[in-house]
Order: sequence, then C-alpha cells, then structure tokens
Amino acid sequence: MRPVLVAVAVTLAVQVLTATALISPSVIAPAAAGDLGVAPQAIGLFVSFAYFAAMLSGLATGGLIARFGALAVCQAAVVIAGVGLALGKLATLAVVPLVVILLAALLIGAAYGLVNPVSSHILARHTPPGAMALVFSIKQTGVPIGGAIAGAVVPTLILAMGWSNALPALGAVCVLAAFAFLPARAVIADAPKAGDAAPARAPFAYRGRRALDGMIGPIRLVLSRPRLRDLALVSLGYASAQLVFIAYFVSHLTLQLGFSLVTAGVVYAFAHGAGIVGRIAWGAVADRWLSPRATLAALGVVSAACAALTALFSGAWPLLAIVTVALLYGASAVGWNGVFLAEVARSAPPGQVGAATGGTQFFTFGGAMAGPPVFTAIVSATGSYMWAFAFFALVPLTISLRLLAVRTAP
Repeated sequence: MRPVLVAVAVTLAVQVLTATALISPSVIAPAAAGDLGVAPQAIGLFVSFAYFAAMLSGLATGGLIARFGALAVCQAAVVIAGVGLALGKLATLAVVPLVVILLAALLIGAAYGLVNPVSSHILARHTPPGAMALVFSIKQTGVPIGGAIAGAVVPTLILAMGWSNALPALGAVCVLAAFAFLPARAVIADAPKAGDAAPARAPFAYRGRRALDGMIGPIRLVLSRPRLRDLALVSLGYASAQLVFIAYFVSHLTLQLGFSLVTAGVVYAFAHGAGIVGRIAWGAVADRWLSPRATLAALGVVSAACAALTALFSGAWPLLAIVTVALLYGASAVGWNGVFLAEVARSAPPGQVGAATGGTQFFTFGGAMAGPPVFTAIVSATGSYMWAFAFFALVPLTISLRLLAVRTAP
C-alpha cells in the first residue's frame, strides 16, 4: 500500500475517534442535563474546558513527536479520549457531578489537541505538493464523520442502554482502536525528511528542562510570520462559529423547535455528512480552481448565511427547509479546516509543520473555547437561541470580508 494511503488512513481514524469523543457530549446533553441537575446550555462549559486543554496539548505536540514518535502520539490521543468518555459515567455517582464532567472535558480536549499537529506532521511527509489541500481535507473529514456518528449512533445507544452507559461503551472503542494502529509503524516513521531542521537544533524541539519554552515556541513562530498570523486570525473566528453549530444545533432543534432527540440527531448527522462531502469538495476547489484564501472567504460567507437562517427557524418552517439549511451549514461551518491546515503546512518553515500547526491551532481552539460561553451568555440574556445564532453569523462574515480585502505578501 502506498505510504500516503496508510498515512491518510491512520490520521483519519484518529480524527474520527477523537471527534466522536468530543462531539458526543453535545448530543447527550439534552438527555443527561436533568439527571445531573444542570442546564442543557451548560454543555458550553464542557466545550470550553475541552478546548482549553486542546490549546495546551497542541502546543506540546511537536515536542511529544520528537520524543516518542508520531505513531505513539496517535495512540495516546485515542486512549486518552476513551478514558475521558468512560469517566463521564462517574458523574452520576459524584457528589458534585460538574467536577467529574469538567475533568472528562479536560482529558477529551487534551486528546483532541494532539490530533492536528501530529496528523500534519505525518501527512506533510507523504503528500505530493499539488494535492495538499485535498489530502488534508480528506483527513479532516474525520470531524464531520465523528459528528455524524455522534448524531446517528449516540441517540440509539442512549435509548438502548442509557446515556451513562453509552459513554464508556464509546470509550472502550477508542481504547481498543489504539492497537489497530500498530501495523502502520513501518510507514509512520520519524526519519528526517529532506529540508527538516536537525533535531538537536530545531527551534521548537522538545527539551525536558525547557518544556515551557517548547510550548511558547509555536506561538512565536506563528506571530513572526504574516501568513501564519493571518491564518491564525481566520481560524479564531471560524472555529468559534463552528463550535456554536456543533454544540448548540441539536439543543436548538429540541428545546426551541420541539424536535425529538432522535429526529434532531438524524438532522445533525446529515449536516455532518454534508461536512464530509464539503471538506473534500472545498479541498479540491482550493487545489484546482480558487486560491486557498478565496476558498476560505467563500466558506465564511456561506457559513454566515446559514447561521442567520438558523436564527430564523420556527415551528412554521417545513422540515425539508430546515434540513437544507443544516446541510449547507455543515458543508461550510464544518468544511473549512482542511483547506486551512493545508495552507498552514504550505506556509510553515521546512521541518516545522507540526510546530506551525500547533501554534495556529492555539488560536483555533481559543476561538472554539470562547464561542460557547458567548453563545450561552446571549441565550441567558435574551431567552432565545435566535439572537445568539444571529451574532455568530456576523463572525465568519467579518473574517471573510477581511480575507477578500487584505492581501498578505508571500
């Protein structure tokens, strides 16, 4: 099998598993909130804690790759995510369930933060330059695939075994999957590639005595390069809008429109299915027709329009219209990451793709962490999801207009 196919298969599997772990709590939230004595919109706190952990683990990934190897980091990501899911069951037994929930969020988030830097490190070594956006987008379909699994499978698991048992069942799948990656060890090696910086002199290589410097280094790299700095800003805004869709779309359909959890889950699954197609399609567009910058701008415009339409949902809307908006929302709000990550890899200095990805991801996850609390605050102040979705229509629209108006020199 060609190395690029093995690299895509492993990184895609890791992305699917960790994305499922991260998104499933948002699907479970309406069912679990009453049992745990918390409001359904408190899922925003879970998401924020998860992305805070992801911000930090992403910065450390370059050092972990250098010390343990890329395959070991992939395996660690799925195992930690599985443990985080299993820990969720203990929330029903805890005196203060929120403490256990937030600890689970930190574990799942730390696992999720490892995925993009290690995947970019692997894929950049095996992908032809002319297919970067497409290959990275194929790998990034793991997020909407995970969302589709969460939307289609998790409600069924809840009905069959209860939400508290569904979590460890999903966690067990993650842990077992780590062993399935072992045959890829021969391909996912960390031998230096032509152009790589020497490990002993790499600016952001792991140094046990300077771990903090190793984590700050990726941020310095991003801020020192205009193209990476621009991409970090894009991801900050787009990620906040994406997480609002991921965290609140099911709750909007169930709590505001009266959909059953199963029906809302199916619509949500279809939206993430559109995200799968969208990521691949947008990657092909960025490689063949539009520039990556123009493609990202187009995605922001479509995402903004869908958020605005979602704000206008009411009981008078036919189901077909809601599904149509959900499909476009998923294809755009969830579809930008592959094009973005490929552009980060192209803009990174030789041998520093993992560090550049971890650095930009710090801003990506910062946006993801900030989005849900802002959304929750707007809902609490207005008593409606409408104004919150309307606000998060403005965020990607503003970023897309800036992309079109400002050009960054190569």
